[in-house]
Amino acid sequence: MPKEKQQPYHHKDLKNALIQKGIELVNDEGLKTFSLRKVAAACGVSHAAPYSHFQNKEQLLSAMQNHITDEFSELLESAIAEYGKEPNALEYLGKAYVLFFMDNPHYFSFLFTQSNVQIDLSFNADSGDTYRPFEIYKETALALLEKSNYPQARRKDAIIAIWSFVHGLASVVTMKNVVYDEDWGDKITDIMRAFHYVFFDGDTNKNTGR
Repeated sequence: MPKEKQQPYHHKDLKNALIQKGIELVNDEGLKTFSLRKVAAACGVSHAAPYSHFQNKEQLLSAMQNHITDEFSELLESAIAEYGKEPNALEYLGKAYVLFFMDNPHYFSFLFTQSNVQIDLSFNADSGDTYRPFEIYKETALALLEKSNYPQARRKDAIIAIWSFVHGLASVVTMKNVVYDEDWGDKITDIMRAFHYVFFDGDTNKNTGR
């Protein structure tokens, strides 16, 4: 029986395939052995094929990071467009944040262990110098804290606490060795609501010591 001939990738499909397969390879094997040749082999194309899109592995790694960042940012911006005027907008934004990584656990690992993503918690950096999805989350949280008359001196601490909670939850749902007896997708809203209460529905003077 003749061997089935592999269908060639369309030009644009190959670029996307190299990016996705590259992310998987970095997560599975790390950066030390990462190469364009290895990604090409994983995609079932010739070792020369990736060079029609990327000059070297550094360029591919940058494209991998940008691909995830663009998807992530668009998702958060869509959540803001739909729920941004709601008093509990951060619940929806937090849920979108966590579900993004629950659906793409390899993205979380790549971004925060293998890429050069920078998150500046000093809040002194230019918005262009820190990670765009974090900047989106920070600006949304800041606007809601201001609207709720949260004490100005404690807003930075509150934003770090809120983001750390959401980011930590995203980390937990991507861990293979974590066992949970309920559906994360159903429970994330409840979990976010419980945390949201501390900052927006409770007594802010009590919670901040002011």
